[in-house]
Amino acid sequence: RIAKDIGNKSACAIYRQMAEGIIRNIVIKNQNFYDVHVFFTPKNKEDKIRDWLNIDVFYRLQEGKTLGERMFNALKQLFQLEDYKRGIIVGTDCPMIDVPLIENAFGILEKKEIVIGPSRDGGYYLLGMSNPDSKYFQWMSMYDLFMDIAWSTDKVFDQTMEKIRKNNISYHILQTLFDIDTKEDLFMYFGRVNN
Repeated sequence: RIAKDIGNKSACAIYRQMAEGIIRNIVIKNQNFYDVHVFFTPKNKEDKIRDWLNIDVFYRLQEGKTLGERMFNALKQLFQLEDYKRGIIVGTDCPMIDVPLIENAFGILEKKEIVIGPSRDGGYYLLGMSNPDSKYFQWMSMYDLFMDIAWSTDKVFDQTMEKIRKNNISYHILQTLFDIDTKEDLFMYFGRVNN
């Protein structure tokens, strides 16, 4: 959406810098508390992504057509192929994501089935969950969380919370942060950094 205000080339440069900054920050300051996986698309760009990031993480192909399918499949891969007990997905358009926030979310998942970080625009910047096999809710409940959501709208968080409550899944809501989708968001972020 920011490309409408600043052009495709500038928007691409900003998002690229944010993604790189978040991933590098998480990897460098992580101290092996958790594994970092970068899910990417399209398949033929893996070498470019590896060269661009040039960091030691797990690289995995995104699977699915919609954003919901891709997020569901990413978590499913982690839980089924890697046998992780907890998994967290973060957006790369929220530069305030840092290691303490992620470590806090992992800690919450020891007691709750879902942890979610709402963004100011009605979406969310973080979604974490316990492995459905290791807790009470089942795979169908997990799948339902990602389907029939109006992605990239101000309804995403509310629709997701409605599904969480409908399925009686225990949850914790993190602090609200803003992600960068518009020129105004970008100015707000730079104003915050400069203060």
